[in-house]
Amino acid sequence: MTSSTPVAPAGARVHPDATVHRTAVIEGDVEIGLGTTIGPGCVVLGTVGPVRIGAGCTLVANAIVNGPITLGDGNVLYPNVSLGFAPQDIGFDPQKAGAGCVIGNRNVFREGTTVHRGKTADPTRIGDGNLWMTNTHLGHDGVVGNNCIIGSGSVLGGHVEVADKVIIGGLAAMHQFARAGRGSFISGCSGVTNALPPWFICTSIDVAASVNLIGLRRSGASRETIETTRWVFKTLYRSGCAPQQAMPLLEARAGDPVVDEYIAFIRASKRGICHGTGRARRGHAAIDVD
Repeated sequence: MTSSTPVAPAGARVHPDATVHRTAVIEGDVEIGLGTTIGPGCVVLGTVGPVRIGAGCTLVANAIVNGPITLGDGNVLYPNVSLGFAPQDIGFDPQKAGAGCVIGNRNVFREGTTVHRGKTADPTRIGDGNLWMTNTHLGHDGVVGNNCIIGSGSVLGGHVEVADKVIIGGLAAMHQFARAGRGSFISGCSGVTNALPPWFICTSIDVAASVNLIGLRRSGASRETIETTRWVFKTLYRSGCAPQQAMPLLEARAGDPVVDEYIAFIRASKRGICHGTGRARRGHAAIDVD
């Protein structure tokens, strides 16, 4: 361990090849992996629950990590990031460990990001390769997949579910228990209170106005996949039927992997899915499917 102190703090297990700045504070049940850097002013607290930080992570400066929490390898925490503190719930005892947080690999948390630990039997979970821009927030018991981008100032309430490759624009919001399907796009200054199906674009509060064609192409989707996705969108939102009334039309094409994904997503959406009222605003990465 590279540090001004000759030994690791009591109770902590710091890899010999980790770097801990002399002004960092490490307390309690903490484990820090190979090649990880704990920068000036950082605080790592394993007093409520254990903290496990993997290899090759960087806590740039003034970041705070509170257990119970597990961080994988290669994560980067910029100044004023706060991970693992108690839910913003007046009925929750902040000294209760709960299920904590589980964070994967190669995530970047820019300045001011906050993530709160779970208060149920399951932890708050974040996958791999996500970019959390400045002043973003994930509430307790949230689940975020892989390779997502969360724009500056966006807030994700407790128990949200965000699948892989989702993009959330700046100052957007997700209500508690809301869901964002794989490859979906929530435009800046908009929000979701229900469920936004995969590869659709939300351009206002709960308005699924178009298909994320650019996202589909960038993901390597075939022409057939794109055309089927467009058909699903038109069936749900341009057929004159309410989404639940359109379900038999989707079920008639069950067995198609694209259609099956939508059927499963809609069936699992207890709050219902976004409606299709409104049109995509100019400047959004959208496609007119009429």
